[in-house]
Amino acid sequence: VVSLSPAGIVADGRTVEPTGAALEAWERLPEDLSVERRMVGTYALALVNRVDYFWGGKSLTLGWDYRWGTTMKVTSEGSQSTGTYRPYGLDCSGFVDWAFYNATDGQYYPSGGNGGTQAQLNNCYVISESEALPGDLVFASDIGHVGIVGGRDDNGNLLIIHCTGGGYNNVVITGMDGFFGITARPQWY
Repeated sequence: VVSLSPAGIVADGRTVEPTGAALEAWERLPEDLSVERRMVGTYALALVNRVDYFWGGKSLTLGWDYRWGTTMKVTSEGSQSTGTYRPYGLDCSGFVDWAFYNATDGQYYPSGGNGGTQAQLNNCYVISESEALPGDLVFASDIGHVGIVGGRDDNGNLLIIHCTGGGYNNVVITGMDGFFGITARPQWY
C-alpha cells in the first residue's frame, strides 16, 4: 500500500519524508500549485540524500524499491562504473520516471518506457526557464542529464532535484549549474 501525505510517502510500512533542504523546498512550494505538480515534487523531494546514483538504475516500483542500497553490478554500457559493484539506486532519467510514476499511481512516466533522457524530452513541450513551475523538467544542453524543477530560491533562481554521480552520488537539490540547456513541460500536465 502506498499513500502520499504532507510528510512524504508511505510504502509497505516505510515512511520516507523530505528532511533538511528537501523539507525547506517542499514548504516553499506555491500554495496554488496543482495537486499533480505537488505530488511529483513530494515524491522527488522524499528521495533527496536517500537513494544512490547508479548508472542505468531504473525503478517503476510504487513506493520504496527494496533493491535500493543493495550492492549490484553496473551492467549498462557507457560509464566508467560499468562492471563495478555499487549500491543500487537510480540514474537521472530513472529518478524522474520514478517520481512521475509514483505521483500518477503508475499511470505515467515521461520516458514512456522508451529509454532515458531523449525519450523524456520527446514527451515534453519546450518552455522558457521563466515559465518553469515545480514538476517541470530541465535537461543539460547535450540531453545527457535531467532533473525536476523543485521551485525557486529567494532570488527567483530555479532549484533542481536530480540524481547525479558528479561528486554527490545521490539525489540532490542544486541550482541550474550544469543544466544550461532545455526547460520542458511533460505532456501529462
